[in-house]
Amino acid sequence: MSLLVADIGGTNVRFGVAADATAPLTHVQIMTCAPYPNFADAIAAFLAPLDVTINYLSVAVAGPVNDDKVDVTNNHWVFDKSAVMQQLGVDGILVINDFTAQALAQSDPATNGNIQICDGMSDRAAPLLVIGPGTGLGVSALIPAGDDFVPIEGEGGHVSFAPRTADEIALLGFLNQTMAHVSAERVVSGAGLENVYAFMADRAGDTEIPARLGAPEIGVAAVADGGIARDAVHLMLGCLGTVMANAVLTLGAWRGVVIAGGIVPHVQSLLADSPFATRFRHQGRMGTLLNAVPVWLSVDPLAGIKGAQAAMANRYTAVRMKRKSN
Repeated sequence: MSLLVADIGGTNVRFGVAADATAPLTHVQIMTCAPYPNFADAIAAFLAPLDVTINYLSVAVAGPVNDDKVDVTNNHWVFDKSAVMQQLGVDGILVINDFTAQALAQSDPATNGNIQICDGMSDRAAPLLVIGPGTGLGVSALIPAGDDFVPIEGEGGHVSFAPRTADEIALLGFLNQTMAHVSAERVVSGAGLENVYAFMADRAGDTEIPARLGAPEIGVAAVADGGIARDAVHLMLGCLGTVMANAVLTLGAWRGVVIAGGIVPHVQSLLADSPFATRFRHQGRMGTLLNAVPVWLSVDPLAGIKGAQAAMANRYTAVRMKRKSN
């Protein structure tokens, strides 16, 4: 068995090769999606310089994955599982949600190189929530099941945005001018941060302030200069705290929360002064429960492909592999 693993996000795709589902990953590479018309072309470019024969493919994808046709969220790639199998000549392909992969990489969050940002008492018999803003907002969870875990595969980033402050209510009104539905992802993500900044720049009415900035520019300005860039990051982090609290209460994720995705590590220095922790550990009727939930920050850029590899060894995901004979 020779396994190719991939983690497709909105901006980048990560590749790696392994002898099997538990062997060390080799030939790890991060590639930008934009130059490649489709997933198959990116695979071909990755494999071209390598002397390897691939038998199986495990792919983590941002977006729904149940159908044979996969449309990657926030990305121009659309691919057909059967067609990719045929093009590569592999015996099987497994496609899972990208945050399911992030979750499968977190079977033991306390010993996985994560940074603990909120203390708590982890209940190992309870679910673990994995959530995070990147290009979009991913949400998953691991449910303990004997010596394995059942990963929850959903689209929690697309729940409705629930504003709590006057600023957030005004933000909802601003976004409703151009959006029929304002989801949590419209606020808590890279694109969401850009929306929050645009709202604050519009409200400030100062022609000296750029009306729009990209998420990386906002993050850099927030850390270095403050101003409305920092205000935008603080508002987004507060909303992340609320989304996390809602998900923990819904799932009973008393084991803890792992924040993944590319946004929060870049603004980690702003967490302490933001409303994030207060909003997560709110003083509602279930505040006591939330106060006991530990939170970790994942800083491993390869967690997605590690999770895609782990999915091949997980009995609840491996059974969904599409095989050549299907």
